[in-house]
Amino acid sequence: MKHDLASAEAFSGGAVPASPGKTRPSREAEASVRFDRLGRSFGTKVFAAFCVCGAALVFLSLLARRAQWADDFNLFVSAAYAQGLVYAFGAFLLLRIEKLDFDRRVLVATIVAAAVILRLVALATPPNFLSTDVYRYIWDGRVQGAGINPYLHVPADPALISLRDTAVYPHINRLDRAPTIYAPFAQLVFFVITRFADNVTAMRLGMLGFEAAAVVALAALVKRCGLPVERIGLYLLHPLPVWEIACGAHVDALMMAASVAALLAATAGRRGLAGALLGAATLTKFLPLVLAPVLYRRWDWRMPTAFLATLLALYGAYSLWGGAGWRVLGFLPGYVSEEGLARATGIFIAALLRQLGVAPLAAELGFAAIAVGVLGTLTVKSLFRGRDLRATMILAASLAVATIVLISPHYPWYFCWIVAFIPFLPRLSLIYLTVSVFYIYVTEDPASVWTGLVIYGPFLALLAFEQRRRLWPRLQAGAIP
Repeated sequence: MKHDLASAEAFSGGAVPASPGKTRPSREAEASVRFDRLGRSFGTKVFAAFCVCGAALVFLSLLARRAQWADDFNLFVSAAYAQGLVYAFGAFLLLRIEKLDFDRRVLVATIVAAAVILRLVALATPPNFLSTDVYRYIWDGRVQGAGINPYLHVPADPALISLRDTAVYPHINRLDRAPTIYAPFAQLVFFVITRFADNVTAMRLGMLGFEAAAVVALAALVKRCGLPVERIGLYLLHPLPVWEIACGAHVDALMMAASVAALLAATAGRRGLAGALLGAATLTKFLPLVLAPVLYRRWDWRMPTAFLATLLALYGAYSLWGGAGWRVLGFLPGYVSEEGLARATGIFIAALLRQLGVAPLAAELGFAAIAVGVLGTLTVKSLFRGRDLRATMILAASLAVATIVLISPHYPWYFCWIVAFIPFLPRLSLIYLTVSVFYIYVTEDPASVWTGLVIYGPFLALLAFEQRRRLWPRLQAGAIP
């Protein structure tokens, strides 16, 4: 009995319970309980603030919707900028919550509910306030439904007069001078969607469906990278895809879905599927081609083979249909010239160099050197990367963002694609870049140096500030690889 008492005293630090079955918690245990309660209380307060952000996003969305019906671009852009500020604060809160003890299911449900409400509000907007691209999508699907290759005729061609109506045809941009610009996979999707319904609502819902598929793939990628699944909120609550996909019905939703699915397939070791999906993304818009180094694994032939097979099959089918031949490129050459991409006159970096007094040819060469240096460095890093999935996604994000910044598009919806990478690279610089592009809607010249400075100047400054800890030691050493 004495031995048992001694053992009890030794275990409890000299304190023996007064009666059997009742123990007094140690000071450390009590402190731990108090700390847990404090953590849960703090987590609840942060979540409450996050919910306020969600409510503010919905309110501002209603204000932006009202601005659209009033045809007031200044009010719309002001509301969109305000949404961007609320989103940035909400993103900060979300990144804090994921480090606290909080029910993830409640958080994810709140994010999804807010995202759905935001998109429902965006659906109830005029179909041609931000862009008329959706009418070209519907027209191309309608032309294919009539058994005609969409690359063969401009919409105003008398051969298509039987397809004209008052709801779609009058709103088509460049209807008397430009055949379609959209690549074969996008054309295939336009055809499928218009088989269900031949109107703006059907196209909007179709693009929302592809965005939903992108979100599912994005959630799977986030989990595979070992990140909290609520990181999808960094995409879902961003105002840019809400307006450009749910409202504008831009085909970038399809490109994003195929791109994210390709990355997911690659991380699962499905190289052939990844190549086919990259081909589909590239034949929607050509931007996802820059992700090829991230998807490629050295000495593996399946990804590039599937990619090339997809390109050849789709381009081949449309080029043979009706004898289209090289006309399958559509308005792409004209668009490249119109947007100043051929001679870099519409590219911010080259325009800035010329504004600083650099000769036009030297500005073009300077831009080319910068582009080759940045994309070349990222490509080499991608080809020689390890197997860390987070590092792979950061490389994919870096390639996508660098490409967008280098070509400096003149339309906000081009930037939707890189919003999908914010969950893997939650940086203030990237948030600023993807929110600031609403300025394009109110500027008189989207290709001007001033517009570029508004969008890319603060982005580059923020990026340099974020990278200071990594770059400063290398600057001191005299070399940056």
